[in-house]
This record gives sequence, C-alpha cells and structure tokens, in this order.
Amino acid sequence: MSRRSAWVGNDAIRFSDQALPDRVVGDEGMLFVPVSVLSSGTWLCEAPPTSYALVYPARGSADGAARTRLARSLERLMGAGRAAILHELEHPATSSELAAHLGLSLGTVGGHLTILRDADLVVGTRVSRRMVYRRTETGHLLAGRGED
Repeated sequence: MSRRSAWVGNDAIRFSDQALPDRVVGDEGMLFVPVSVLSSGTWLCEAPPTSYALVYPARGSADGAARTRLARSLERLMGAGRAAILHELEHPATSSELAAHLGLSLGTVGGHLTILRDADLVVGTRVSRRMVYRRTETGHLLAGRGED
C-alpha cells in the first residue's frame, strides 16, 4: 500500500508514520478500497466505533474484460502502448485508426509501429494513399492470436 505501512507486532499494522491514536478493528474487519483516480497517498475512513476502510491508489487498471496472464506478461515485456497496438492489430488498421481507437497521439503510434516493424511483429502495406498495418505470424504468436 505504501512505504510507510508495516507490521508492528503479531496483530497490528501501521499505515502511517504520523503520530495518530491507535484504532482497534473488531470482528467487522477492515475494508480495503482501491481507487483508480489517486496517484499517491492513502487515508483511513472510519465510522465509529469499529468500522474502518483504508483508501489507497490502485495499481494498474482493468479494461472491463478479464485479461490473461499472457496479455499482462506481454505488457510488462514490451510496454503497454506497444502491447495495445499489437493486440489491436488483430484486424488490419492504419496508424490514424489506431491512434483514434487507443486514444494515443499519431506520433506515439508511429513510434511504436516503427519498433514493432523492426522486431518483425507487424508489417505495413500501402493501399492507395494509406498504409495499413497488420500483425506478422510472429506478431500473432506473441499476441496469442488475439485470444484473451
């Protein structure tokens, strides 16, 4: 939760290094509340005499769909942006389409596509005035063929 949290004794946790009174959590337990809008800090919510909740910033995010271990590993390996582009290229798309769909700048998408092309994970094909990108066989294998 934070660097200031620590076990103190067999049955106590210190959540802050501030001099605050101890709270005893009863049989109701403590509610841990991850919040995605926080980037740092935690705070204790209490409803006396014995109801407590610790609010803290969530690590990572979920997109509503259950992500597989493979998808999470791919993000850690190559970065979330490149992994998202590789997954999005389950269907061929232009860099503009990728940027709009993923909410990224065109320059960011272009930089990621260059690295993915250099790694032989995607290829581009000119169609009229547009460059349409698709995954290579290696890209399909690395992305798990789009199966999440």
